[in-house]
Amino acid sequence: MKSVWDEHYERPKSKLAFPDENLIRLLSRVQPNNRKALDFGCGSGRHSYLLQNEGYEVTACDTAKTTIDHLKEEPSSIHFLHTPDTNLPFAPNEFGLVVSWGVFHYNKREIAKELLSSLYSSLNAGGFLLGSIRADGDTHLGLSQGKMQLKDLSGGYAETYSLEDLKDFLSIFREVSIGYSERTPLGKLDERICHWFFLAEK
Repeated sequence: MKSVWDEHYERPKSKLAFPDENLIRLLSRVQPNNRKALDFGCGSGRHSYLLQNEGYEVTACDTAKTTIDHLKEEPSSIHFLHTPDTNLPFAPNEFGLVVSWGVFHYNKREIAKELLSSLYSSLNAGGFLLGSIRADGDTHLGLSQGKMQLKDLSGGYAETYSLEDLKDFLSIFREVSIGYSERTPLGKLDERICHWFFLAEK
């Protein structure tokens, strides 16, 4: 049985091509000595290619086999991996940079913490985690008891984070900087798409 995410990435409109401008800004603020980078929850690969263009040796992974199979067909030196569960195949201190853009909030909190702990272990000392996570002011997902009401992700799990939730979530890191973004979908001025974005240093 296909997951909601496998079905999601079979739709052409789900294949985002352009990197998030907030991630571009965050990348300009870090210069890890270890140039190995992980794009965790890579989706359509838009940030994997961004990292490659920035000179990183890139590994990218996702739970959706559909998108990983597609990305492996593209000519690229990026190492794409299907990671269907929390048993991540990365060695301690393997990466100088991990990007996890819009991923953690699609997991129950205890699973998100387990994933974060594994990613933390995979970073070397002084390495960076750059990420984004849905903020508690968001209305666009239409959450009802953890289930999304969006047409193309209907029934999929998600949750939002308050600022205090996020600070607690990232508390294992030595230093954390947090920003916030909010926008409305075109023609839906009563809805809010809200994200925290962050730079965390080990």
